[in-house]
Amino acid sequence: MQKTAALMLVAGTAILSGCGGGGPGPLANGQPGGPDVRDIRLSAGTVPCCERIEVTFALTAEFANAFDPREIQVDGVFRSPKGKDVIMPAFLYQDCERSLVEGQEQVKAVGVPSWKVRFSPTVPGAWQIRIKARDKTGESMTRPLTFTATPSQAHGYIRRAAGTNYFRYDDGTPFFPIGENLAWTNKRGTYNFDDWLPAAGQAGMNFARIWLQWNEYLSIEHKGTGAGRYDLANAWRMDHVLDTARQNGIHVLFTCDSPEPYQKEHYWLGKLTAKPWENCPHNAVNGGPLKDPAEFYTTEEGHRLIRQRLRYIVARWGWDPNIFCWELWNELSCFPGWEKLVPEIAKWHVEMAGVLRELDPNRHLVTTSFSNTYGHEDIWKLPELDFVQSHSYGVLRMGRDLPRYSRDMMQRYGRPHLFGEFGPPLRAEYMDLRQLDPDGVHLHNAIWSTALCGTAGTALSWWWDNYVHPNNLYRLYTPLARFCRDVPWTTADFKPAQASLSCIVPPEPAPPQDLTLECKDGPQVVGTLVIDSADPPDGLGRFYLYGRAQKDQQNPITIELNRAEPGPLVLRIGRVWIHGILNIKLDGTQLLCQEFPAGEGKGPWAHSEFNQEWKIWGADYDKDVVVDIPAGKHQVELYNAGADGITIDRLTLPRYAAYPGPKINGVGLVGKHLALLWLQNRDYDIKAIVEKREAVPIAGARVMLQGIPAGACTVEWWDTATGVASPPVRMQATDTGLPIDLPVLSSSVACKVRW
Repeated sequence: MQKTAALMLVAGTAILSGCGGGGPGPLANGQPGGPDVRDIRLSAGTVPCCERIEVTFALTAEFANAFDPREIQVDGVFRSPKGKDVIMPAFLYQDCERSLVEGQEQVKAVGVPSWKVRFSPTVPGAWQIRIKARDKTGESMTRPLTFTATPSQAHGYIRRAAGTNYFRYDDGTPFFPIGENLAWTNKRGTYNFDDWLPAAGQAGMNFARIWLQWNEYLSIEHKGTGAGRYDLANAWRMDHVLDTARQNGIHVLFTCDSPEPYQKEHYWLGKLTAKPWENCPHNAVNGGPLKDPAEFYTTEEGHRLIRQRLRYIVARWGWDPNIFCWELWNELSCFPGWEKLVPEIAKWHVEMAGVLRELDPNRHLVTTSFSNTYGHEDIWKLPELDFVQSHSYGVLRMGRDLPRYSRDMMQRYGRPHLFGEFGPPLRAEYMDLRQLDPDGVHLHNAIWSTALCGTAGTALSWWWDNYVHPNNLYRLYTPLARFCRDVPWTTADFKPAQASLSCIVPPEPAPPQDLTLECKDGPQVVGTLVIDSADPPDGLGRFYLYGRAQKDQQNPITIELNRAEPGPLVLRIGRVWIHGILNIKLDGTQLLCQEFPAGEGKGPWAHSEFNQEWKIWGADYDKDVVVDIPAGKHQVELYNAGADGITIDRLTLPRYAAYPGPKINGVGLVGKHLALLWLQNRDYDIKAIVEKREAVPIAGARVMLQGIPAGACTVEWWDTATGVASPPVRMQATDTGLPIDLPVLSSSVACKVRW
């Protein structure tokens, strides 16, 4: 094998190029051997702490693939002022320049490729840097070069704040994410980020979720590069995006991968849009090692390719304090057949989180995500993941439902929680949000409610390029950013506020109304479902009772009811697989045990069909099961003792829903000397917009806030549309709480209570 200086990939074309220039690099041991490192240059002699210093050098070594550390491994060895060595991987770099030609970004290489190490010193003083390189001929180490790190006002890297569900910087300053997704771009490439990121920063936002893979203009590994080789032009683009984010105060949730390339068929809104596996670089048809997508998880070579890519990611971008975390997967539950691979997926996450922590000296946070609200406990319970996430689509009452989901996740896993994505139902009638909700009512409700319910940051909207930006909805974030600016998230010891709402003049009681809940939108129903008669949900997510075929998920679902008068609970049975046995208990006493078989031909079902992929029969029943519920509070337990799943399509509760108080949603936090509240007119939401109802202003409402010590306090009202606070009003809390009379409520309002 010949000595080569670099193997460079730009726009999918392999180019062999010498790194050029100069004599051999200085050797620490004075002996030749191993790769030849030369022309070492520091970007500066001094650098502020937590800023970037870059080491550029030429390299001659024996390798075929510059990205494969089995062939060529190069590291920067940084010695701190206290004598501690810090290792940072090196990477192959190609400088580029960009232009916008007829609305399309074009990127071309400038000069020859070189090797680089990027580093950010965390303590001031004199540092040394040596380059260590290894190929099959041996290992070499250069003599040290020195630079000085100077003190700075930088906050450092972001960590989980111990004992809380919030985040902080190294210096203890709280970090509360306020932002959106900016996952990918169109043919304008990085020029779009030049528009989006400054607009977000000027609005007071500080956070964006950006994908590396499944992203035409940023993906570094694709069919054009082949497996294990990287597109240096797209990596240069990502440099530009991250630099622009940093300049505008936007921290980045860095999404390392997405499962779409492993899907044999990709659907959007029920329509087949692509067959990505055909173009996946890891597919054996394209020269990769995988004969089937499942081998991504089940083979060593599948794992090795990701370990290698993570090494390049850390080498190029791991220096950056502006990166909030590494997200291993976007929506891992979109990986084909993932349900049958959960043990392998869990082991994969343990391994890859360990790889990141071994490679990344700055120990950025690590997480992953699912395509639904609750994910899978076998993944989220892994201690290697620093926080949990939800992707929640399907709810209309953002201000009410998102806080509930977040509290569920934090209670289950005892870790910070974020909504990495959210939005209305993923159905055609909700796709044109620019027309349906041009003023961003659902967005307003989502970010305020998640900010003040204990979530570690605001929910992140998915619709950035076709909604937030064209409608200039950045303005919705500015009032919230002002409100949050001085909140001591990590030291206030916040707990969910306990409060009750009432009317100063009680309204006439209304008769109970029928409640029908379709089970199609929102998170899958699991655990205990509380149906509050005073504030019932608008619908439910998938209601599926697993059978013995999914033993790990064959758990009962409990429905908590509070009936003002006796009445039935009606369950509409939908699709059943193989054979289900529905058991229903009321307050622990068996009420019903009914079998629901599935098979060929005629039967008790309305229709049946044979699933060719799973080789099982499914039957659609479209029949009701009715159980009588007495007045008062009761628990109804549903359990499937059968072979496979039972789907419940609809729940009906005749004469159940009643609204005794003001139609107001409220969330809040009470901590040390500070309480935060957000209160929303229940009809100021996208559901009312869809139903063409205007929110009627609510006057004469009162909230009784508990958890505040008796004595003097102040209440400061905030206009959530403008971010303007009214002068504080002195009030008196008693042993029973603090009664606060609300202003007339047309949309929403927030307040801060101090004592």
